Amino acid sequence: MKFDKLEIKNFKCFDEDGCVFENLKPINIIIGKNNSGKSSLIELIKFLTTKDKSFFENKRNGKTPQIIFEHHIRKDLINQAFPANTSGGDIGGNHNHYGLAFENSILKYEINENNLKIFLSVDKEFKAGAREYFKHYCNLIPSPLENKIFSHLSAERDILPEPQNSAINLNTTGIGATNLIQQIINRDIFDSDLIEKKLLNELNIILNPDIYFSRILIQQNDQNIWEIYFENNEDGRIPLSKMGSGVKTVLLVLILLIVKPIIDNRNVSDYVFALEELENNLHPSMQRRLYYYLFDFSKKNNCILFLTTHSNIVIDLYNSLETTQIFHINKIEGKTKISSILKQIDFKKILDDLDVRASDILQSNGIIWVEGPSDRTYLNKWLSLLDNSLVEGYHYSIMFYGGRLLSNLSFDYDLINDELIPLLKLNTNSFVVMDRDGKTISQKLNDTKLRIQSELGNNNVWVTKGREIENYLSNNSIKEWIDKNYKIKSNFENEINTKLEESISSIANSEKIKYNLNKNKYASEIIQFIKKEDLNILDLNSNISNLVETIKKWNKI
Repeated sequence: MKFDKLEIKNFKCFDEDGCVFENLKPINIIIGKNNSGKSSLIELIKFLTTKDKSFFENKRNGKTPQIIFEHHIRKDLINQAFPANTSGGDIGGNHNHYGLAFENSILKYEINENNLKIFLSVDKEFKAGAREYFKHYCNLIPSPLENKIFSHLSAERDILPEPQNSAINLNTTGIGATNLIQQIINRDIFDSDLIEKKLLNELNIILNPDIYFSRILIQQNDQNIWEIYFENNEDGRIPLSKMGSGVKTVLLVLILLIVKPIIDNRNVSDYVFALEELENNLHPSMQRRLYYYLFDFSKKNNCILFLTTHSNIVIDLYNSLETTQIFHINKIEGKTKISSILKQIDFKKILDDLDVRASDILQSNGIIWVEGPSDRTYLNKWLSLLDNSLVEGYHYSIMFYGGRLLSNLSFDYDLINDELIPLLKLNTNSFVVMDRDGKTISQKLNDTKLRIQSELGNNNVWVTKGREIENYLSNNSIKEWIDKNYKIKSNFENEINTKLEESISSIANSEKIKYNLNKNKYASEIIQFIKKEDLNILDLNSNISNLVETIKKWNKI
């Protein structure tokens, strides 16, 4: 979604130096320690949708909050703001032609408590007579998140029995949920199937296989208090108040996503959902199912989600998906900063913030161990070509041997013996991909690789038939990559016993391609040219097929 770069100042944890927030994707993950500013960012998003003036009451050191945008000036808006039939004054010539000279310049404006856009500056010198035009231009800029509905679930939430109430209001903490369900089931102005079939079905999608409910119903006690009940074959009828808070969290999420838009007669795409710390009191497997459900829901319904979290499972699932982004809020020298996480080293900082331990691999459905980041890039591409329903972070995780690879240049097999093999025994759903290495296809595997094969079995170990995993790359995909990205024509041959960087270096005019110095960068480029027919190389297709079936077994698909 197009979103002007935003700076927030003098609001709660954000001081007068300000904090920058830019770009929006369908799913926006906000991660940080307690009291780092996650909820403050949610309040900012709320103001941008609701325009609630109370936002400006949260002064910092007596100073009113400021919301400042950086906007790239657009030609279509210039044509509206700068008249084409006016000339003269200190501008001189035609005023529209003058304005067009500012296309793509950066204009700064501020939104005040009355939701008025106040012109501040342009990064290019302008005549005094143009100021009124720029003021008018600001009013033409579409407001970010304009006409969106803000729907919020706070970290402190519960569903309690409630007295009857004719109003249908749902609080951010869950107050009103019981009454809402009661009215939809009992009043003839609503379709009870919305709760008894649709909501129940979606709830079971997330809770299965741990829990399955055959019925949802509502009952009133002798004090005229309504309570939600569920039924299943094993336990009969159970009041929601006797269940764990995890079921309540999932139920509240589904009420916001599915029920509220229907009873409010709005499209789901009209909503911005802000859901805080959903992982609280949820088992890791249920976290995965819930967060994967949100990913799938956002994709199908074209809505925007903001998720605050402390869960490394969220990072694992969302960090590689194009429709998601992760924001890290932390304090640097006492000042709150927001950064969009793009690099692997930034994920290390997040995991440190969340105090993630090595033992967390126990919680993964299954782990594929590879030598380095470029191997992960190729593997995910090949898997997607055979079965694009499998999602890293939900159906499987990918980890690197030993966790201490430097620059993708070398591999210390002592780390495998000391660290990888003990870790493999922690999670029995493990699969290892290893380079054959060696200069000939007949060269004997070293003792470490033989030991891993013995530990896991041949069906859970893939030793490349070529020298390295890059030897599975087809000649056509490499030729097309070099041609399209580097304008080099070649008759490339990926010889199975030769390292890719050596084969590339033999091509004329390829000196600028240093594959061994930045494997993951080049891998990300190369996969754009890999097609399904490129799987028919050596034993690649059979190994990827085996891995797909292994992942499905891990997930009972």
